[in-house]
Amino acid sequence: MGSQAQISTIFADEFPDSAKTRIGINADYSIGSNNLTNEFLGKFYKGGFIDKDLKDEVLNRSVNKNRFGADINVGMYAAFKLDSLMHKKNISVFFAIKDRQHFDASFSKDLFKLGFYGNASYAGKTAYMNGFNMNLLRYQQIQIGLFSSKLDSAARWGIGLSFLKGEQYASVYAKTAELYTAEDGSYIDFNTSIEAAKSDTAKKGIGAFNGYGASVDIYFEAPFKAKFGDSKIRVSVSDIGLINYNQNTLYLKQDSLFHYTGFHVNSIYDLQDSTLSQNTSQDSVISAVAPFRKQEVSVTLPAILNLSFETRFSKNFELSEGIRYVFNANYNLLTYIKASFYFSPKFMLSTTLSYGGYSTFNCGIGAFANLGNGFIIYAGSNNIEGFIVPKKTTAQGVYISIVKNLK
Repeated sequence: MGSQAQISTIFADEFPDSAKTRIGINADYSIGSNNLTNEFLGKFYKGGFIDKDLKDEVLNRSVNKNRFGADINVGMYAAFKLDSLMHKKNISVFFAIKDRQHFDASFSKDLFKLGFYGNASYAGKTAYMNGFNMNLLRYQQIQIGLFSSKLDSAARWGIGLSFLKGEQYASVYAKTAELYTAEDGSYIDFNTSIEAAKSDTAKKGIGAFNGYGASVDIYFEAPFKAKFGDSKIRVSVSDIGLINYNQNTLYLKQDSLFHYTGFHVNSIYDLQDSTLSQNTSQDSVISAVAPFRKQEVSVTLPAILNLSFETRFSKNFELSEGIRYVFNANYNLLTYIKASFYFSPKFMLSTTLSYGGYSTFNCGIGAFANLGNGFIIYAGSNNIEGFIVPKKTTAQGVYISIVKNLK
């Protein structure tokens, strides 16, 4: 489950350990929410027209605390089997380079209503957006690690250490965010307790070096005999680490009450650009509510825990059950069951049912194919329903891994 760009990629059973050298590329993306439908997100991202029916569909799905998350990963790696390491055989070394993007948010039902319906329905009332949380992170990763080769009766392990280059970061946490609208619309009061940060705005793009950090990935697998067939337990923890963004990072921590009454116009002839800009400019509003300062900011990565239990009932059928959790990312515990059907040693299809994560119920499909000459491909989607019924579903994603084994 989850990203195919993690350390567990190199342990997939379909990739034979007989190869002395292995090179591969990985790519995946996933988007999920408990209330934002795929059709809504598509039009919001592309700038399409969001009509009332589409907004009402999302509103009807919304609860007091809603969530949204997205990940994009692209990478490549190479692994080499060593003749020996400290007098131990069956050890391989690997190198990887990746581009990682992550976004997550938690928001109230009132925030969605205020953003897409306006505040007219809150006349004489308060819109509660307390607990709003948003995180955006993009970084590049260079990794080196060791892993043990597959043995029939022994456990396997792997560890990867990474240097991280921070490209972009933005976060907002509003412990308090309450907007009161006067019953006659004459004023609004915005009560806030906000903490926010944003990486250097002058340096953008993949070449930007706005921070640096390190992380570690750990993998362990143990086979054993079970009543119904050969089994194994797998556990991996990825992205345990942090990035320190430099002293040009914008940061604020602010408690304030912003009272806005608009501006008074005695005559239409008084309407001038200077009058409007002095009262309503973006900078003046931000400065009043949230003045920034520059300082270093340390960011903890969204660490990923995967735990699965697998049983091979026959040479043609395998069943896996597992959990996945992402720390520091507004993520709900995801539980899943995966059935794999091996039609031949060179071809396999799988189906997955899961619940949790950023969305609710998820359905996935996957395929493995040995194309010959050492080429292997593994591709699929953990949220295939997002492409079939986008109007009624709230998640989508695809992953692909292409490997070349060299003897």
